[in-house]
Amino acid sequence: MDPAPTDDDLAELADVVLRISREVDPSASHALDIVPLTGTEALVMRWIDRHQGTSPSATAEATGLQRSNLSAALRALVAKDMVDRRPDPDDARLVQLFSTARATESIAVLHARWAEQLRRALGTDHAGVATTLAVLTRIDDGLRD
Repeated sequence: MDPAPTDDDLAELADVVLRISREVDPSASHALDIVPLTGTEALVMRWIDRHQGTSPSATAEATGLQRSNLSAALRALVAKDMVDRRPDPDDARLVQLFSTARATESIAVLHARWAEQLRRALGTDHAGVATTLAVLTRIDDGLRD
């Protein structure tokens, strides 16, 4: 079993994650072939893409956004043809949110770019990628609890 990380270790981990996130930032100038999104729009888009058919209320709760901020982001995403709002088949008073084909295409381009960047950075040594992903996913989940 690994020893418990020190505060310095955990702070350095957070700093490394922030430095990496700056390098794979989708809003950077080299990402001109994807639909540009604000940070809030990207947060909402990520949730909707992973939870097709979600409701605005569930999206607001999951992302921690106030309803007014979510509404503004949804309007922008619909205008950019990234999100489709459809009536709930069980209750026409409710709305379900879905990624559009344009969103799927833009996300695929972005994911391919990220994979290329990380593959280049790793070189031929891919050891620990699965473990690193599992640990970072656990941290992400834990921060959202």
